[in-house]
Order: sequence, then structure tokens, then C-alpha cells
Amino acid sequence: MADHIQSSGVSWQSHVKRLTSSFINFVFPPVCAHCKKPGAMLCAECLAKVSWLVEPVCSHCGRVVTHPMSRCPACLRHPLFPLQQVRGATLFTEPIPDMIHQMKYNSCFALAEPLAGLMVEAWPRWQMPVNFVIGVPLHPDREKKRGYNQSDLLVHYFCKRLNLAEKPGVLRRVRNTPPQVGLNAIERQRNVVHAFQADDTSVAGKDVLLVDDVCTTGNTLKAAAQALLVAGANSVFGYCLARAV
Repeated sequence: MADHIQSSGVSWQSHVKRLTSSFINFVFPPVCAHCKKPGAMLCAECLAKVSWLVEPVCSHCGRVVTHPMSRCPACLRHPLFPLQQVRGATLFTEPIPDMIHQMKYNSCFALAEPLAGLMVEAWPRWQMPVNFVIGVPLHPDREKKRGYNQSDLLVHYFCKRLNLAEKPGVLRRVRNTPPQVGLNAIERQRNVVHAFQADDTSVAGKDVLLVDDVCTTGNTLKAAAQALLVAGANSVFGYCLARAV
């Protein structure tokens, strides 16, 4: 009897949540974060403009190349080891940069769900064998100021859609580094050295998928992967919403 009541309660709460959401959307219809057209946070017209990351790409770092290769010139200069490989769902071209900016800096955290949907759609193309998924963490001071970590939000919706395990909190940012935007490759690499620590009891022997919103040089993913491997992870793969071209 108790199980029946609990089940009914969950169903009732879900029904109320759907009704509340429908009412809010009716009174305050969502607006596309890019073009401001009412109807959806990411409208059909802007979705059609998204450029997907497709082959040929560098087999290691996932950069766009003119023909298939195991290591692109950028990888040969600045290898992303110890990452196994890095892939992205889309290219960092409009409307994606604007939408990521809105999500990160204009409190449009609701964009995480449709943007994670792009990662879900591209996942079959790049699917990697992993035990669980974690987002690249912000330093606690920065996350407190922003109110959320956009990478964690992407991971939440990504894992929910694909029924993958997420492990928030096992990777920490222990140095409050300046933003990577505006730094060159060498500066980006130096900026994130020893910036992360991982929980060895959670990651030991596991294959981990590390998620970030944008991958430019890959140095943030690389530094985070190093911390996970030091803690005993078996392997670390990188997956991002957008890959810089």
C-alpha cells in the first residue's frame, strides 16, 4: 500500500510539474537566445545554422583537417596526452558562440538543455567507452559568483538523455585561474597547470568522459585529465559542445 501511495505521489508531482511548466511557457513563452524569436530557447532556424563537427578530423584532438590523419600539425607541436582523444558535437561558429556566451555570462542556464541535446545528437558519431561522465569544474569562488557551472549542467542533461552515469564533485578546481579567453596556446597551458585535483576513490580504474563547453587548444581538458590519471583513472576522453576551428 505504501509503495502504491509513493508511486501515486511521484506521478502526481510530475503531473503538477508539467502543468506548471506549460502554464509558464504559455504566459512567458521561451525566446531563442540567439535571434530572439519566440517559441524555443534554440529555434528551428538557428538550429539549422549549426555546423556539426564531421570527418575528416584529427584522430587525436578532433580538429578539422583536410584529410584523415592520426596527428594534426597542432597535435605534433602541442600533444594533448594524456587524453585518449577529444571530440566535439559542433563547430564553434554562429550561432553556437553567442549561445554559449548567453549560457555562461547572461544567466541563460536554461540553454544547457537544448545545447546538451546537440551533444546527444552527435554522440553516436563519436561514442567512447566510458564508465561515467564529469564536467570540467569551475573554482568555487567563480561558481558561487556565476551561480552554476555550465559544464555540469551540460553533463546533467547529456547523461539524462543517454542514461549515462554522472559523477559531480569528484574533480575539483583548486586554483582560481584567470579565464582562458584571450590567451595564446602557451599562456593557456601555463594557466591551468596544477589547477585540478581528483578523488582517487571514485575514479580509480575507471574510464572517464570529461565534458566542457568549448575546446580551443585543449589545455584545460589536458590539465583536468592529468589530475584524473594521477588519482588512478584508467583513461580519460574529452567531449565538448563546440570545437574551435
